[in-house]
Amino acid sequence: MRPLNSKISSKKINKPLLSGRQSLTPLLLLLLSCINLLPSVSIASSWKLEETLKEYVKNVYPWPEIMISDIVVKGDIPDMKPSKIIVQRGLPGKTIFLLEFNSSETLSVSANVKAFDNVISVKRAFKKGYILQKDDIYTVLMDVQRIPAGALKEIKSILGKSLNRSILPNTPITAQMLTDSCTVRKGKKVVLLVEGENFRISTTGEVKESGSVGDYVKALNISSKKVITGLLVDENTVKVEL
Repeated sequence: MRPLNSKISSKKINKPLLSGRQSLTPLLLLLLSCINLLPSVSIASSWKLEETLKEYVKNVYPWPEIMISDIVVKGDIPDMKPSKIIVQRGLPGKTIFLLEFNSSETLSVSANVKAFDNVISVKRAFKKGYILQKDDIYTVLMDVQRIPAGALKEIKSILGKSLNRSILPNTPITAQMLTDSCTVRKGKKVVLLVEGENFRISTTGEVKESGSVGDYVKALNISSKKVITGLLVDENTVKVEL
């Protein structure tokens, strides 16, 4: 049988531990209630500087493609988007933007801006006098700082026009390279040309009816004495299609 004082001693040891745990519960509840009472803080919606500048350039200038890099900001970026953007220098190339905000703050931003526009180029080399057809050309995006003056953007302004100079593949077509197609008179001696994937045949012919470059005309094959129909691709050549 245990001594009485042993039981009493055990109760004295356990009682403070139990009361300590019980005392933690009200304290935790109090802390949680304080957290719930704290005012909620709303975070301003973020905005991306690069996308904002790109959107501005696309809306103001006629270029379909824009690239912005090497952005340098002088100052702290406000939380809200700018109310006004001003181009102080450049565009395209090394550009300085001034951003104005509703808070009366201003921000100076420098960036490298590349702009691209559509131009019409040729697929292969062509000689002077050739009449450009739809299959000879394609549309491509080009850095506007590399586009030659007078470069044409619409296919309809090129088709049926004659080259006044020889050009290399992938050359942008300019208005200065083209002339209106000339009229070929009946009886003119021409080259009759037949082309395939792996062959090219030419012979002498004679135009049997007057026509403009780009028209289909009848021509006489002088060797075979047969009359064929072909495309007058320039003033000296009739292309016979197989």
